Amino acid sequence: MLGKEIIMKELTELDLEASSCQEVFETMAPKFMELGYVKDTYLESIIKREDEYPTALPVEPVPIAIPHTAAEHILKPFVAPIRFKGTVPWGEMANPDVVHDVKFAFMLGFKDPGEHIELLQILMFNFQKEGWISRLAAAQTLDEFYDIVMEMEWRYE
Repeated sequence: MLGKEIIMKELTELDLEASSCQEVFETMAPKFMELGYVKDTYLESIIKREDEYPTALPVEPVPIAIPHTAAEHILKPFVAPIRFKGTVPWGEMANPDVVHDVKFAFMLGFKDPGEHIELLQILMFNFQKEGWISRLAAAQTLDEFYDIVMEMEWRYE
């Protein structure tokens, strides 16, 4: 099982400005590629997958997106935590016709197709913990934001 070592500080973004999920992908994909996490097929694949299978989760207090794509486009596993400056409209995972104003995205990269189920369960467990998301929203610096992300419990119920 993957552990917290895949939560990458070098891929963490605080107060990223974007007006669409596609703009988020177009901003992050070159960074992922430059740092050796994804193949040159990544950007096209994540845009296509998000279009077909949106990834916003309507968790409280704010919706969160967990975009990911097929393992064949990933070179090294990663979690890239992002807080947006405003919000980004994003289709809901369970109901693609519903669009949420997302404040956070946890972009995920998996080498092994089976890894994502457990990681998604871990993320959902933490998203529902009282106060954790509010602390992420209140973080003043990238270091503080990353440290709060790293406090995530690496388990699920």
